[in-house]
Amino acid sequence: MQSSRPRIFYGWFIVAASFMVMFCTIGIVNNCSGLYIKPVCDDMGFSRGAMGVNMTILSICQMLVALFGGKIFVKFDVKKIMRISSILLAVGYFSYSLATSLPVFYLISVVVGFAMGGTTTMPLSLLIGNWFHQRRGFAVGVAFMGSGIGGMLFNALAGQLLTALGWRATYRILGIIAFVVLVPVCWLVIRTKPADMGLAPYGQAANESTEQYDNRGMTLKEAMHTGRFWALCLVTAVGNVSLCALNQNVTPHLSDEGYALTTAANISAIMLGGLAVGKMTLGWLYDKLGVRRTTLLANCSTILALVGTLLCRFPPMIAAIVLGFSIGNAFGSIGNQVIVQSIYGRKNDSAILGVVAACNSLAGSVTPVLIGGVYDLFGSYTPAFATMVVTSSLAAISYFILLSQKVEYEA
Repeated sequence: MQSSRPRIFYGWFIVAASFMVMFCTIGIVNNCSGLYIKPVCDDMGFSRGAMGVNMTILSICQMLVALFGGKIFVKFDVKKIMRISSILLAVGYFSYSLATSLPVFYLISVVVGFAMGGTTTMPLSLLIGNWFHQRRGFAVGVAFMGSGIGGMLFNALAGQLLTALGWRATYRILGIIAFVVLVPVCWLVIRTKPADMGLAPYGQAANESTEQYDNRGMTLKEAMHTGRFWALCLVTAVGNVSLCALNQNVTPHLSDEGYALTTAANISAIMLGGLAVGKMTLGWLYDKLGVRRTTLLANCSTILALVGTLLCRFPPMIAAIVLGFSIGNAFGSIGNQVIVQSIYGRKNDSAILGVVAACNSLAGSVTPVLIGGVYDLFGSYTPAFATMVVTSSLAAISYFILLSQKVEYEA
């Protein structure tokens, strides 16, 4: 029997907590990463390709967490893993300020990468899936928009701090902020399941138990025996290369194209502010328009952002970057979990999402090295972005074909 809900369903507190987690994880670690490239490389004498390995390590560690997350988060409980990871992430990020060589950067990135995997997209997707049977797309969108708002605010702050105090002080200040926000949220607010508080998930049918809902769908083994599953893994990996390239390299690209570092940082901040709105909008669109049409729209938006980046010397194209990035990059956070749960149901969604997310992270781990290598070879990011217009177009077409088949468990 469904428990009577309090005036404010506690699931919305989970959404708010997830928002703050994304605010101080993706918002700081990922969305500010591009700002450090030039200052750190100039100061330490690193090549951009070598600095790109730093982001590769972060992605590989997150990939490993995603790959085995289906078992890890069930066995050890999402809440407990997030608590430990919140401390490791904040302390690790602060420790970047003490780095004196590339190997030290890389070692710290191992810690931060595993901690990111334990606090961000996958555990939060599982949490929200536990708490919401209806309005799931909107809940995910609101939660994940925290990374965009965090990126917007922290990009602006980091840009000023880098200019005034240098990169080491910037790492210290942002690391302290992450600790002050993340640790209380993960330890005091996060709860794994509604049943932990005597509640039922939002939108659970009166004649359906939580167990019945959670047992609908395919197992990972069943999914892996379908060509559709492997096609989805490939397409999401190809698409994520473009998303990572935009996220990490727009700021240095704009700087190389003649924009002042502070101006480039402010544009990046506006992009991330737009991303925050884009995530909520995309979540709402998934609930209203369905999986197929919303996914196509998101991928076309990525193409728009890439074209705008190539033509960024023309100031009006900045609007194309912001608009395209707002919806296109939102797909990287929201799209996979909505697609996986819509196609394969909840029965084994953590394991299935883990494999898809691992492919996503694998692509993300390769991207910084590839983009950095292209820059070191050609002295420009333009060849890389031009290639990604083509690959993103292919990804959009592939998603459209994949989702033309029956979507069994769409909410």
